Amino acid sequence: MHQFKRRWLLIIVILLLLVGVVYSCCSCAIQIQASTVENEEKRATNSYVHNAVYRSVKDCEKVLKTALEDNHSSDVDYTTLKGYSNFLNSRLSSSVITRSEWLEMLLPAVGVETINEHFDSYDYFVDKDYFDKSEYFVTAIRNGILGRGGDTFDPYCAATRQYVSTTLVNAVGYPLNYKLDCADYYLIEDKAQAATAVYLGYFELDENNFFNPYSMITNEQVEYILSELEMLSKLEGMTVMSFGDSIMHGDGNNFVGIADLMAQRYMMTAIDYSKGGSTFGKVYNREQISNQILTAVQNHEKADVIFINGGTNDMRKVSPGNISDDFEYGRHGREDFASGMEYALGLLRDNYPEIPVLYVRAHDMEYGIERNELHFGNLALDICEKWEVECADIFSLSGFDGHDEEQKSVYTVHTKLCQNGDSIHPNRLGYYKYYLPIVSEKTAQLLGE
Repeated sequence: MHQFKRRWLLIIVILLLLVGVVYSCCSCAIQIQASTVENEEKRATNSYVHNAVYRSVKDCEKVLKTALEDNHSSDVDYTTLKGYSNFLNSRLSSSVITRSEWLEMLLPAVGVETINEHFDSYDYFVDKDYFDKSEYFVTAIRNGILGRGGDTFDPYCAATRQYVSTTLVNAVGYPLNYKLDCADYYLIEDKAQAATAVYLGYFELDENNFFNPYSMITNEQVEYILSELEMLSKLEGMTVMSFGDSIMHGDGNNFVGIADLMAQRYMMTAIDYSKGGSTFGKVYNREQISNQILTAVQNHEKADVIFINGGTNDMRKVSPGNISDDFEYGRHGREDFASGMEYALGLLRDNYPEIPVLYVRAHDMEYGIERNELHFGNLALDICEKWEVECADIFSLSGFDGHDEEQKSVYTVHTKLCQNGDSIHPNRLGYYKYYLPIVSEKTAQLLGE
């Protein structure tokens, strides 16, 4: 009897051992299978990241969010990042602006008429049959706007800074005359277009001098670009003629001043007679702004709008003077600031009676005594009001403060004597951020009237 019991106990133990072995094997198999699936998914990620098959919304979101937070982090693999940004599914986020959506906004903004044609002649694009609004891509191809190779259009993928730069510059037809010095230059595909977009102020490099070509375009950037394209539609083909001092002439921007920057951005023509150090009043060895106007008249110059500035050099060289009671500018001379400015505006009225004139008041700067800056600036506004000349008041409207150390460093020219910025002469960023928005808006209003 005892032997029978021991036999059954032995059988039970053996059965339990067998169950344990089977369970262990099954569990191991499941783990191996799970690990295999995970490895397969990882291999799929690496294998399909550069083609239209892979569409992992979760991984796209993770990688792109990392890229947006720190695009030049050592943790970001740029090859992978490029692949994800090129194949971003539209379901990722409603805030993502896709390539299709960007072209839909860009083409009408630059006056390109959409071609209603399907992809029958573009069989080499493997994703040609998988999305609507294909007419925008056909139109972009026909007009040389896409400017990219490959065999996919990726319509639902994120519009990146690189993609927008390329299509924007090609669509407008900007000349590719600019160079770009940035830390991630080697990552940029269409380098000439990116350089042009940065030079013209559509994009800025970040604080570490990165362009970040594979970062997604933001809604704010799109709104800004579209507003500038609207301004371009109003000003393109116009001629601007300018007179004044170093701020008009662009001495802090390699002598590319306000009129030249306007011409480059809005496809205008610039005629610039301004010169650094010029004054309205009479100062020994300084050019008077009224003489610039007399030279233009002698040269039979023509323009659609005239820019004029001055006063910065006057406030340390001549007396402010007083506004005259009449418009006979010739009999009051041009010795002091007020009489010199009236003389200049009188010349413009008599020689260019049909051309609108815009006076550009300079920004707030560290130069001389502040009460003089205010007095001369307000006097200039009163003179403009008398002569019915419109003013682009950068001092009051822009927020450009040369006393602010950060603004001075970022937006004015650095010299040996002023290594943190001279606060007086805007650099390219200073012009684009503070001057051109006000000047272009005023110009469009004047030409519209």
